[in-house]
Amino acid sequence: MKLTEFVKKYSKEQVIDSSTFSLLGEDPQNIRCQVQYWRRQGHLILLKRGVYVLSNDLRKQPLSMGFISNFLFSPSYISLEYALSYYDLIPEATTVYTSVSTKKTTKFRSPLGVFEYRSIKEDLFFGFTKATDEGQGYFIAYPEKAILDFFYFHQNMDGSESEFESYRFQNLESLNLKRFNEFRRKYNKKTNDIARSFTGFIKSGKKRYKTLR
Repeated sequence: MKLTEFVKKYSKEQVIDSSTFSLLGEDPQNIRCQVQYWRRQGHLILLKRGVYVLSNDLRKQPLSMGFISNFLFSPSYISLEYALSYYDLIPEATTVYTSVSTKKTTKFRSPLGVFEYRSIKEDLFFGFTKATDEGQGYFIAYPEKAILDFFYFHQNMDGSESEFESYRFQNLESLNLKRFNEFRRKYNKKTNDIARSFTGFIKSGKKRYKTLR
């Protein structure tokens, strides 16, 4: 298969999965050999074993990093620092695409960035919604769930006001406290303790904002 034919087949796809090579009408092993050659030539970018994207000059549409993050490791949803940044709950831009999954903790490094997945219990795999980016759907935690996931993976927190301030949380008035408290009850005691302290931190902040007005 020529590169032009291959590109025509996949130019509108977000990712190229080697499991689909058997559908191309040629020997899948031969295509895999050609793919390795095209990768060395810079025409393909490897994300993980068997999964690629076309190089910028061959791609016909922008990539959805949310979709790719979900695709690389499933089931998963974007959460933790990346989701907190997405919702503008922390001021820092995050370059690592952080997600949670019911599978083991893992990480993929690629030219597109780092995709990190933290393992969570199945009964805590909830609280996410579908978002759209570049016409592609993907799953991301609700802002309240992203915060609770963050607390869950930072069990060494003491839940003090100074500690919350050190993480530079912002725009907390936008959170749905009813949803936050509903979600937190499903977590362990330590996460619940931190979450209750955080609720007090949010309420005290609202009082300060009211005073300033």
